[in-house]
Amino acid sequence: MIRLFLPFLFGFSLLLTTSLSAQKPVEKSYYPISEGNKWHYLIKAEGQPERKLTNQIAKIEMIDGESLARLETVINGNVAASEHLQITEKGLFRKRFNGTEINPPICLLKFPIKDGEKWESNTKIGAIELKVKCNLEFEEAVVPAGKFKCAKVNVETEQKGANIITTYWFAPELGMVKQYVDINSKAFSVQLEKFESSKP
Repeated sequence: MIRLFLPFLFGFSLLLTTSLSAQKPVEKSYYPISEGNKWHYLIKAEGQPERKLTNQIAKIEMIDGESLARLETVINGNVAASEHLQITEKGLFRKRFNGTEINPPICLLKFPIKDGEKWESNTKIGAIELKVKCNLEFEEAVVPAGKFKCAKVNVETEQKGANIITTYWFAPELGMVKQYVDINSKAFSVQLEKFESSKP
């Protein structure tokens, strides 16, 4: 299960300060998807030892005429899962998961970013049907990498009568700093330790 929901897992440059500047951050910076960017996370689950994973933008690929960022989740040196992300004027979208098209794509962060914004969709990953409901609020997140003011997105996914609760915290210029997943009352969190930007 962890392989399915860690990416983005989604799916998305480290702040030099721990607070937002007076100027509104550029919305696209909430998930910097430049090739070579890497996020190092700690996985924490009750009753289990901490583990590590790395999310990385392995490459930018042209698929069906669109430029998509391939995000890979690496655990113990092996690629455990992948997804393809796209940022448009409308938001951040998960377009493919493990090579399978998501139709329509799942909106993980809607632009413009507004407190209290809600959106939902019915979608399919291959033959799997999902109903996805999202809402956004602003909240501070404290993780090993620091303290950040974030756009917090709460995602409720219905799959064959089962509910999966996922929460993402996105920070400007950095991307996902924290993720919380609850699957049938089994929960774990992913917290950022370090971000490596591909830009000097």
